[in-house]
Amino acid sequence: MRNKSFFKYLFFVAILGIVISSCLKKKTYTPTPSIEFSEFVPYTDETADLKILFSDGDGDIGVNEGDSTVTLYTTYYYYDTVLLKYRAFLKTSPFDTLRTNYIVTAPSDAYKGKPISGEISVNLQQYRHSKKIKKIKYVVYLLDKSGNKSNVITSPEIIVP
Repeated sequence: MRNKSFFKYLFFVAILGIVISSCLKKKTYTPTPSIEFSEFVPYTDETADLKILFSDGDGDIGVNEGDSTVTLYTTYYYYDTVLLKYRAFLKTSPFDTLRTNYIVTAPSDAYKGKPISGEISVNLQQYRHSKKIKKIKYVVYLLDKSGNKSNVITSPEIIVP
C-alpha cells in the first residue's frame, strides 16, 4: 500500500515537472545582433571601459583568437560649448569623422548556431580629445561573422570629470 502512494506521488511530480518545463520558453533572438548601452566607466588616466549588452540568434558574435577582423565600431561625440551641440570628433586629415574600430573575440565555439546574449566591454585608450571636454556620447554598432549589422545605438550623455 505504501509503495502505491509513493509511485502515485512520484508520477504526479513527474507530470508536474513536464508541464512546467513545457511552459518555459527558451529565449530566441534574431540572427541579426542587437545591442544596447550598458555602462561607461572612466578612469583617471583618460582610459575608460564602454560596456554594451548584446544578443544574437545564431551565436556568431566576435571572431576567433588571432583574427584581426573588425567587428565593433564606435564614433565619439563631444559637446561643443560654443555651438551648444554635440559634434563628432574629426580626423585632422582628410577632415572626416573619427570612427574607431575594435575586434571582439568570440566567447566560445559552444555558442555557434545557438542564441547568445551577454556584455561586451571595450577598453577605450583615450576616451576624449581634451580634458576640457566634460560631456561626451558614443555611437556604436556591431557586425557578426555573417556580416549582419546590429542596430546603431547612441549612449546617453556621459558627464566625465
